[in-house]
Amino acid sequence: MERESSRRRWPAAAITLAAIATTALGVGEGAARSTADAVSTAADLASSGRFGQAIAMDDAIATRTGPIYVLDRSDAQNAALNAARTMLAWAENLDRSGHVDQALAVAGMATDSRLASSSDQVRASLLLEAAEADAARGDFATALRRLDEIRSLGLTSATSELVRLVPQYEVGEATRLTVSGNGADAVVLLDTAAQQGPSGQAAAASVLPAALLAAAEQELSQGSYREAAAALKRLVSSYPSSAQAQPARVLLDAPQPVTGALVNKNGRPINANVRLSSHFVQEASGYVTSGPFYYSSADRNGDFRFDAIPQGGPYVLEVFINGNWMTFVDPSTGQPANPVNVTPLVPVDLTIVELPS
Repeated sequence: MERESSRRRWPAAAITLAAIATTALGVGEGAARSTADAVSTAADLASSGRFGQAIAMDDAIATRTGPIYVLDRSDAQNAALNAARTMLAWAENLDRSGHVDQALAVAGMATDSRLASSSDQVRASLLLEAAEADAARGDFATALRRLDEIRSLGLTSATSELVRLVPQYEVGEATRLTVSGNGADAVVLLDTAAQQGPSGQAAAASVLPAALLAAAEQELSQGSYREAAAALKRLVSSYPSSAQAQPARVLLDAPQPVTGALVNKNGRPINANVRLSSHFVQEASGYVTSGPFYYSSADRNGDFRFDAIPQGGPYVLEVFINGNWMTFVDPSTGQPANPVNVTPLVPVDLTIVELPS
């Protein structure tokens, strides 16, 4: 009796398993139809211009990865790719409508690796268009940033456009910087442009004289005298016939102020007349100075200033003490201890001059 009962239970188990399989198959087929319908709906939404809704639908399809979707895995696997394609289509649509910056933002979201080449091409095209629009309205700094983004994509197809446009835009931005008084940065840009072939070199040369003069004036205003002198010397040397060369020469040849403070050995200020003599001759009984002489006086704080001393030297600083002009001679050399040399653009500050008594 027990054996016969056991044999009867096997058909019932088989029927149950078959029913479960049939149900699962039905559910899977239903899920597959649902996914296929969703894919079709997403495509219809995209074709009708409702890109955001289409992308949302594709994102939802991409999450259908459970067991009930086993009969249609390809749609879920391709959903992210479809969403990326829709993003690029949306970007191109925005561009046609004149919204290039929004188009760039949308194209940047298309990050599926299977679409990398197409995505980069679309972005490069949008960036180039935006850069040209920026340059047309004089915003060369933004245009150059966009060209840098194109370069970062590494597309060989964009090389010729970059070679053509980058030097132009660098010169354009350098011109703007020069007009605004930022000659130092302008010179850096122009030097970069000049390194990018004959056309860049020629374009840079037309702006460099004005940029160098502006750079020198900028450096002077910041107290960077040696940098200013270097810019002016380059201007005069490289562009001697330019309109900016003459004012550069005037600046380079201009007299400079000489300042300092007189104190005694206790550090107290000395109020006295001072002068700079042009020549010094050591003699057996002392020394002799000769002119031209340049005169000034130290105030009650000991401060003195010669406003305009011609370039050259060494000048000798002399102080009028007890009815005589005196200076300080280095006993080891027999020469003045505080020689004054005046160089282009650089004011001379003798700081503290200590008298022996």
